[in-house]
Amino acid sequence: MNRFSQSNKIFTTLNILVCTVLFITALNWGTSCLAQGNRYVPPLPPPPTPANPATQKPPTQQPSAPSYTGQPAVGTTIDAPTDQQPVAVTELANSQPMVLKAEAYAGQPYGVGKVTFRLSASDKMLDRTGAILIDDVQQRILYPVVSTSAFKAFVENLVGRRNNEPTDVHTVWFLFQGEAPLTISVFGSQQTAINVPVEFVRPRQFDRRVKQWWQSFNRVVDEQIASGDYPPILHVYLKNLIGKRFGLNATDNRKKNLDPLTQTFQLMFDVESLRLDTINDLMTRGVQTQPVDQPLPAPINWTPVKVDNLPPAIKIEPMAQCVPEECFYLRFGTWGHQLWLKRLMEEFGGDLSRMIQARGFRYRIQSKFLDQLALENSGFDDLFGGRLIDDVAVIGMDTYFDTGSAIGVMLHAKASKTLDIRLRAKRAAFAKRHTKMGATIQTIKFGEHSIEFLSTPDNRYRSFYVVAKDCHLFTTSLTIAKRFLESSEDKGSLAKTEEFRFARFNMPLERDDTIFVFVSTRFFQNLLTPQYQIELRRRNRIATDMILLELGKLAANNEGHRTMSIDDMVRSGYLPQGFGYRPDGGDFKIEGDQWRDSIRGLRGFFAPIPDLPLEKVTADEVQWFNERAAFFANSIQSLDPMLVVLKRFELKDNVERVVFDARLAPFGAEKYGWLMSMLGPPLEKQVKTPPGDIASFQASMKGGNMNPQIPPHQVFAGVQDYINPSIDMNPSSRMGLFRTLKEIPGYLGSWPGPGYTNWMPALGGQPDALGYTYSRLLKLWRLQWNSFSILAFDQQRLENLKPHLTLVDTQRRAQIRLKVEDLSQSALKDWANTVNYRRAWQTSVSNIQMLNLAVQQFRISPEDARLVMQRMLDAELVCSLGGEYQLAKTPSGRAIWVSSKWPSFLNPMLPPNHVAPFLTWFRGFELEVSKAETQFSVHGFLDIERSEQATQLPSFNVFEGFGNLFGGKKEKSE
Repeated sequence: MNRFSQSNKIFTTLNILVCTVLFITALNWGTSCLAQGNRYVPPLPPPPTPANPATQKPPTQQPSAPSYTGQPAVGTTIDAPTDQQPVAVTELANSQPMVLKAEAYAGQPYGVGKVTFRLSASDKMLDRTGAILIDDVQQRILYPVVSTSAFKAFVENLVGRRNNEPTDVHTVWFLFQGEAPLTISVFGSQQTAINVPVEFVRPRQFDRRVKQWWQSFNRVVDEQIASGDYPPILHVYLKNLIGKRFGLNATDNRKKNLDPLTQTFQLMFDVESLRLDTINDLMTRGVQTQPVDQPLPAPINWTPVKVDNLPPAIKIEPMAQCVPEECFYLRFGTWGHQLWLKRLMEEFGGDLSRMIQARGFRYRIQSKFLDQLALENSGFDDLFGGRLIDDVAVIGMDTYFDTGSAIGVMLHAKASKTLDIRLRAKRAAFAKRHTKMGATIQTIKFGEHSIEFLSTPDNRYRSFYVVAKDCHLFTTSLTIAKRFLESSEDKGSLAKTEEFRFARFNMPLERDDTIFVFVSTRFFQNLLTPQYQIELRRRNRIATDMILLELGKLAANNEGHRTMSIDDMVRSGYLPQGFGYRPDGGDFKIEGDQWRDSIRGLRGFFAPIPDLPLEKVTADEVQWFNERAAFFANSIQSLDPMLVVLKRFELKDNVERVVFDARLAPFGAEKYGWLMSMLGPPLEKQVKTPPGDIASFQASMKGGNMNPQIPPHQVFAGVQDYINPSIDMNPSSRMGLFRTLKEIPGYLGSWPGPGYTNWMPALGGQPDALGYTYSRLLKLWRLQWNSFSILAFDQQRLENLKPHLTLVDTQRRAQIRLKVEDLSQSALKDWANTVNYRRAWQTSVSNIQMLNLAVQQFRISPEDARLVMQRMLDAELVCSLGGEYQLAKTPSGRAIWVSSKWPSFLNPMLPPNHVAPFLTWFRGFELEVSKAETQFSVHGFLDIERSEQATQLPSFNVFEGFGNLFGGKKEKSE
C-alpha cells in the first residue's frame, strides 16, 4: 500500500501560498461578507485621553472656552463643506451640544467627574466616527470615556433597539487635575462651554465614583477588543498606563493560559493578539533582563515520515532537483501559468483577499518580497518571458512577507546564458538608479560558485542571484542561495526525498497543473527549530518595543514632557521597567517615517531569519523553548507534508474553472480528537438538493467523544434563492448574528433521525399531526418527516421542502460537501450587496475611529494621527468603500477625517452602482472533503469570471469534468 505513515500532526492552517486564496476565499465568503456584515456597529465613544499633569494650579479667574481646531496636513487646503465634499460632511449643521448635567469631585491623585450632554441629529456622523471631543481650557481633563449601562444595553438588545439608532444623550466620565473649577467644552459641529464647580466628598463616595469611571473605561476597552474592527493597541496601552498610575487592576478578559501549540501558532503567524499580549505583559511585569550566556537548546526530536512501496521510476521536473528540502515549493510549470496568477492579482490591486471585500489596511504582503528582490517587470517580460523561461517557481524557508522573509524566485531557462546576461544587465541598471540609497552589487564566493548580491544598507533591497543547472534563483537569503547550490549537487534536494516522490506519484507531471504546491516535513520542522522560534520571539518584542516607544513619547508629550529620555519615561511609567534591553545587543530608531533595527534593517524588510546567526541565548529563552519542545515531543511527535494543486480550465463567456486538490493532515489530532471523532463514515448517498437552493451543505456526523449516544447520521443545510419580503434589511444590534441567521432563507436538517437537530427540549417534544414542533423562545420550527428532521425559522419553507425530501446516490464518497451557485444571477444579489456595503462602511468608519481616539487621547493633530498609526501598524489606512480619506472642517473650523465615499449618516442609502466584490467574479463553487484514516483529501472547483483584458492569455485546456480530475488517468493506490 502506498501511503504515508500515520503521523499527521502538521500545521494545515498555514496559509503560506497566494494560490490557496483562490479556494479559501470561496470557503469564507459567507461568514466574512454575510454573517459579519449584517450589522452596523456604531463607533466607540472617544475613549481615554492622557493629559497635562502640570503641577501649577489653574487661575481662579474663569477663562473663555478653548478653541479646538487641530492642524491640517502640510500642504493640504481645508475648505468649508461644499457640494464637492463627502455627503456626510455637508450634513453637519451649526448646532451646539446641549449640556444637561456636569459634576466634578476633587481627589488624589486626580479628581473624577462626568458630563451628560445631548447631540443634535446633524452630529450623527461625528458621533459614529468618535469625533465628538471633550476638553477644558487648561487641558486638565484626562481619559474621558462614554459610560454605557450594561443593563441598558441588555434591554436594548432584548427589545431590538438597532445600532444605527444610537441615543442622542451621552454621559462622559473623566479624570482631571487640580481642585479649581473647570471650564468644560464639548465639541460637536459647534462647541458648548460650561463652568463646573469642583466638590469635595467623603473618601468612600469618591472611591465609588472612581470605580464607576474605571468600569466604564474597561468596558469600552473590552468591547473594542472583542469587536476587532481595528487593532486596539491604544486601548491596551492606556489601560495598563492608567491602571498602574492609580493602583487599579487592569483586568484582561481575553482568554489566558493558552497551550504551547496555540502560543507557537500565534508566534509563527505574528497574530495581532500576540502583540497585545506582549504590550500587556511588558507594561504589567516589565522586561526580564538576563545575561546571554546559554547555548542554543536542543532541537525537537521528530519521528521521521516514511513512505512504503514507492515505485522506483517516477518522473520529476528538473527544477525540483535544485530546491532545498527545507523549502516550500510553489511551481507554476510554465511562464503562462505564473502570468495568469499575476494578472489575477492585478485585477484586485495585488491582494487576492480583496476578491471578497475591500480591507481597511493595505499591507502589500504579497508583493513586498518581489520589491525586496529588486525584480522589475515590464509588459515586454510578460509577452516574451516564455521564450527564455521554461518553468517558474517560488521557494522559501518561511513566509514572513510582512516582516522579512527567507524566500526566492526560481526560473528554469530555455536559453540559460542569454537569460543570465539579460538578468545581470537589469540588476546592474537597477543598482545604478538606486545609488543614492547606497545600492551596491558585490560577489560572494561559495566553494567554486559565485553569488551576486545586490543590496542597500537598510535591507530595503536584498537580492542574491545565483545560477546552477539552467536554474536561476533570486532570493532574499544567503542561506537559501548556498543550499540551492548544494541541492543542485544532490545534497539535501527536495526531489530526492521520498515524500516528494510520493506526491509526484499521486500528482504526475502529465497533469500539467497550473499551480503545484508542496510543503515538506522539513519546512515545518525548520520553523520549529530553536533558531527560528527564539528569533521570532525577539522580532515580536522588537515590533512591540517600537510601538511602546511611540506611545510612550506621545503620552509624555501630551503631559508636557517633550524632551524626556527613555530612562525618564521608564521612571514615570510611560514605558515598562527594563525597557531597552535587547538580548542581541541591538537598538532601533526612526529614519524618516520608518523604524529601523540596527541588526535587521527597516521594519517590514528585516534580514531573513536563516541569515541571522544565533549562538547564545538567555536562560529565559532556553526555558521558553524547552516548554514548547516538551509539548511537541509528548503530543505531536511528527509532522506530515502538505500538497495542494490547482488547474485552470476555460469554460465560456470569460469564465474559467480553477480546480483544486489538496492533501491535508490536521495538527494536534490528539488535542482536537473530540472534534475529529464527530465525523462519521463517508457518505454513499446524499439528500437531493431541492429546486431553488442557491447553496447547500452536507456532512456525515456522529456524537463522537462529546455525545457517544448520538449515532452516525447525515447533516444537511441549504439556502434558498428568494428573499422573504418580511426580512428587515436595516442594520442589527449586538444580536445581529442571530438575526442574520433568521433572515437568511435557509434550513438545517438531519437523516436518519434527529441527530444534532435534537438539541433543544422545546424542539424535541412530540410533533403535531403534520410533523411540527415549535420553540417560542427562538421562534424556530422543526419538521420530522419520513426519518428527516429539519429546522427553519419559516414553517412554510419546511412545508415546501416536504415533496423533495429524498436520497440519491453519490458519484464519489465524501464526508463533507459544499456547493454554492452563481450568486450574481440570484434573488439574493441585492441582499448580499446591502450586507457587504454595511460591512465595508463600518470598516471604513473604524479607521477614523482609531484616528480620533489618538487625537482625543494624545492631543495630536489629525494628520499626525494618521502618520503615527500607519507607522505603528506598519500598514496604510485605506477606505474600504474605495474612497479617499481626507481632512475636512466642521462648521466651527475643527479639522476632522472623513471619506469621500461615505453615504449620508442621517439617511444612508445603498449606492445604485455598488456591487459586492465577490459578485463581480464568483460564478460557482463546489467542495468535497474526505477523511481517510488520518489525512484529509480536499477536492473541488471555483468558477471565476475574468475581465476581457485578463483573458487575453496563452490558451489552456478545456475543462473535461470530474471524471479525469485528480491524478490524470492513473489510478492511485490506497
